[in-house]
Amino acid sequence: MVSATSLVRGVRTACDRCYQLKERCERVSTTGSCERCERLGQVCLTVRPVRPIGRRAKHRGLSAQNTSTLSKCRLRSVDPIGSWISNAPDLNLDEKELILSLLGDSQTLEYPVVSPRFQQAEQKSLANPLQTAWPVLKDAYLAYAGVLKSLQPGGVSETDDASKLRYATSAMEALRSLTITKAEDAELCLTLGFALALSVYGAIGVGVAKICHYCLSITRPFIEADTVGLEMESRISILVLLETMECIVYRRTPTLRIEPRAPGIVDRHLGLCLSLLPCYYDLCSISHSLANHTSTTHTELLHRQLEEIQAHVEKWQPSHPEGFLREFSTSEVVQLLAQARVYRLAALLMIHRLRHPFGRKDGQADIWSREVMMELELAQRISDHPVRFVALPFIIAAVEIRGKTEREKVLLNVNDYVDQLTPVVQKATKTFLGRVWNERDVLVNCSWLDSIHKPCVVLDSIGAMLPRDLFNMQGMAPNDCPK
Repeated sequence: MVSATSLVRGVRTACDRCYQLKERCERVSTTGSCERCERLGQVCLTVRPVRPIGRRAKHRGLSAQNTSTLSKCRLRSVDPIGSWISNAPDLNLDEKELILSLLGDSQTLEYPVVSPRFQQAEQKSLANPLQTAWPVLKDAYLAYAGVLKSLQPGGVSETDDASKLRYATSAMEALRSLTITKAEDAELCLTLGFALALSVYGAIGVGVAKICHYCLSITRPFIEADTVGLEMESRISILVLLETMECIVYRRTPTLRIEPRAPGIVDRHLGLCLSLLPCYYDLCSISHSLANHTSTTHTELLHRQLEEIQAHVEKWQPSHPEGFLREFSTSEVVQLLAQARVYRLAALLMIHRLRHPFGRKDGQADIWSREVMMELELAQRISDHPVRFVALPFIIAAVEIRGKTEREKVLLNVNDYVDQLTPVVQKATKTFLGRVWNERDVLVNCSWLDSIHKPCVVLDSIGAMLPRDLFNMQGMAPNDCPK
């Protein structure tokens, strides 16, 4: 006798979570939760677009009418989000498809989260404020969806690029016009800023830190008072990380020093590394002071602070939730632990280079750099996927690499470890590393932190073609490099 479970599996109704993780989905009915989601206490949903069984037919030259029909069917396939989007009066059909790809297809969010496990939670957090704040969020969501679409095979065109910039410019205006008077306003600002920052990060790379600084500054009273929802912690973490990356390069102090409000959680972007962000803030602050103060007494004080931070980082261990090893797959555990280890090693390496320029105590720097690269390579080999959101530790380790063969390998690895969401930043990173390596080979006792070759130099030609309104938030012209 054929079991009910077998019948269900036969009609290909695996839930979205099992489908994404390529796990067997066991359940007795199409309306009930599967055994895996039930065991893990997860919401069991099947909202991805339904695809026919078997090999997909190739349709060349579909008419506009057929395309429209297919799009409408796809919109109806995701409920209730699809139903609401299909009736949105201020969206054309292409825009409805874009929003649906962001909120209705979990595979679209492959790159913005640290693990496929979090794709559904990320979609839900984007969808929650949709109906109440649609006029504010619309253009930021369209820009973000356009960036994610461009990462799909055959998903980019000149028209798409122009649309992304147009949506981003309009979203910037929406951000500037927000008035923050209560916690709900702050949460809306953080959601808008998150979508806009990742859109700009993915599309052009320039001006991301300005957006992050603006959002974190105007919401700071509510963040520091812990009046914004805990759900916003993942929004705050990515804004802080993106700003911190630029602050390290330009030796500035970030806007906000945040401590995790719920220790032991796994952040959707930073995994188990959230509690290391305050250390990176402190290192940026010390780096800024070392670059701008020359008195011996002050320098000695800063070096003592570096010693204290180093002692803390050396003892640091990632805190994980109860049942972490049971609830996360082996592949996920490998990736999350590798991410935590490389952020710790990169912090130690940055401390070392704040105290010693190239040419001094290079042996220890070489050890930490090699360990970062080995952790990333080993995790990718075991899990068959590159570790996500490790651009910062990867670049800090990469500047230490010497030897032609080793440097060529690093340049090949840029596309894996510098956020795959951002092809333009990957290109800029390769040029930045090449110039810093050349500078190191020619000069004696230099420091990459003081290098004249900042990544923004590579992006000037791109910035010159952008709408000037896009970066007028704080008087920053499109092709200005922060000082």
